[in-house]
Amino acid sequence: MRQRAVAYIGLILILTLSNFFPRVEFLIPLYMLLPLLFLSNRELGLKNYGKGILYGSPLFPLLLIFPPDLSCPSWVLNQLGIATAEEVFFRAYLMGSFGNLTVSLLFSLAHLINFPTLNSLLVFFPSLAFGYVYLRSGSILAPILLHFSSNLLYNSLIEKFPQLYHLLQRQLTGG
Repeated sequence: MRQRAVAYIGLILILTLSNFFPRVEFLIPLYMLLPLLFLSNRELGLKNYGKGILYGSPLFPLLLIFPPDLSCPSWVLNQLGIATAEEVFFRAYLMGSFGNLTVSLLFSLAHLINFPTLNSLLVFFPSLAFGYVYLRSGSILAPILLHFSSNLLYNSLIEKFPQLYHLLQRQLTGG
């Protein structure tokens, strides 16, 4: 547990450092993928692919109603990369020592460091869902797919409803 807490503190330090030196932002997803080097496939949840797809795909039909802008493949791949890195670190790694509620709080805190907005505070709730599908399916694929489809759906909704974007991007700080 202590090693994972130290790893989380390391992530917070990199996030904080990236606020002052934006060029180090590329280190954030690389750092979050480090558990891939140290944990076995079983510990990471690289199993139960069928359940992972089943539990991770409930939002994909909504993307037919609110289709995302897929004209920029690099953006779509970026969203998949972000979802993968965050889920490997928070679900596969941290949930090995902490419960879903604690990991969801840590997930929100990590988002708040770089983006002190209402939106970052509210990521707590999807994080609970990502943790639930991870525990229920036993597969890291489930939260990765759910996270990825959530990001695509969020982007579609804020494009369709710009007032929602302005509401969610309100700063939580005085500035």
